[in-house]
Amino acid sequence: MANIGFYAGSFSPVTRGHLGIVCEALNDYQKVIVGVGINDSKQQLYSLDERCEMINAALDDLLFEYEYRDLVGYRFSRSEEKAVCRLRENRGCVEIVGYRDLTVDCALRSGATALIRGERIVGDHDGEMQASILNKQILEVRKARLSMATIPVPKEDMTYVSSSNVRGLCRLGEYIAAQRYVMPGVHALLMRHCLSERFVALMQANALSAAAAAEAYDELVRAYSCGRRHHTLSHVAYMLNYWQIMENLGRLKVQNPAAMELALFYHDAVNTGDDTDEAASCRMMRRRVFDRELSENAANLIGATAHRQCQNDMTPDMNIISDLDLAILGDTFNYGIYAANIRREYLRFDEKTYRNGRIEFLRGLLKRKPLYKTAAFREMFERDARTNLRAELAYWQSR
Repeated sequence: MANIGFYAGSFSPVTRGHLGIVCEALNDYQKVIVGVGINDSKQQLYSLDERCEMINAALDDLLFEYEYRDLVGYRFSRSEEKAVCRLRENRGCVEIVGYRDLTVDCALRSGATALIRGERIVGDHDGEMQASILNKQILEVRKARLSMATIPVPKEDMTYVSSSNVRGLCRLGEYIAAQRYVMPGVHALLMRHCLSERFVALMQANALSAAAAAEAYDELVRAYSCGRRHHTLSHVAYMLNYWQIMENLGRLKVQNPAAMELALFYHDAVNTGDDTDEAASCRMMRRRVFDRELSENAANLIGATAHRQCQNDMTPDMNIISDLDLAILGDTFNYGIYAANIRREYLRFDEKTYRNGRIEFLRGLLKRKPLYKTAAFREMFERDARTNLRAELAYWQSR
């Protein structure tokens, strides 16, 4: 009889801690079934399909981050390495199912031999013990048997993190902090929800009906989703977040907030790698914005994200959006993930072609002195950005 573990939860959203437990379970079980619970008495922020999509995205990210682990800068544990090897050989060793009845019944229907409980912190222990006792009693009524396994979250920095923490950070607009606790593909899916209300309000303030604003947002979501890995809505959220941080700290002040917000949402709406991308993004924006002065101001800001203008042609707001676009370069935690996702976004190029192009790009950035146009960004990011760029350059030169 196959040894099958059933790991249940709401996964709203799935975190790196959840993923760690799946990896640990793959070391002990021939198959792991991830049961995504549907509780009709609670209003779920994310649908069942969305939560399953997030779990699949997290598994995809895990495999890619392992392939480029030296670039990402993440040290995989032995159990994670074994789990990745199993997933690469047979993705079917992890199955995702949704259910709305008892966990025990779904586990039995699925052919599971064990119930897996994840334990994050000491405070979880009593709750997990109670659940274990109740499940044993329910199994006795059914004259059935499932072993009970408790797996602690393997990474210490994830032991105090829950899905509700991630949702709380997103509600606060702290999208960058939330990135630490979920995989990149999960974060991009979260941002579809997080940015919706803000975008619709922006467009309604510029004379669009609620329906037209929602339609414009759906178009934007499609644009930022198709084949994207770095230039997703996570990138938009990252820039919005740092804009807010810098203003909260009193380090800069945007002169035209409406144009800035509009430009941030649309600046990478078209991203093919061509020199015409910014102009195409502006055309998409202009189809939705009828205030000519606002759209022209936003278009000028979008143009600044091409990073080709002479400094004398830049306005203060153009300098700010240019620096926001490059802020990721100075991020000590997220830079490796950014670099790997850029590679993933351009998988249409073979390794040698991409390597040569990336080396040229990195060298070009390092020649810029300074990298950032505003004093606030230079103070916060310049040194770390150069360290990150040199490290990535060394990585590609060694390949």
